[in-house]
Amino acid sequence: MARKPSHPGALLREVVLPETHLTVTELAERCGVARNTMSKLINERGDVTEDIAIRLSRVVGSTPQFWLSMQAKRNIWQLEQKNRDVYKNIKRLQVA
Repeated sequence: MARKPSHPGALLREVVLPETHLTVTELAERCGVARNTMSKLINERGDVTEDIAIRLSRVVGSTPQFWLSMQAKRNIWQLEQKNRDVYKNIKRLQVA
């Protein structure tokens, strides 16, 4: 994966909030989480958990899998960048 995947918070910040005219506080209230929790997510300082994924899916009409997939792609990309040299030396199993 060449391009760094978007953080789910970026989608919330750049698309969901402007299109719904919700504030961070209002989105947090609708999701039933603390404003601080939503703020961390929107500002890309927090990750989407399974619980948050379910809550977001109920509020914005998506699926929990959508939010978790976005987060997983981002996490995998970051690990691949961080541990590039380690992963490069792992050899594929050859089946005879």
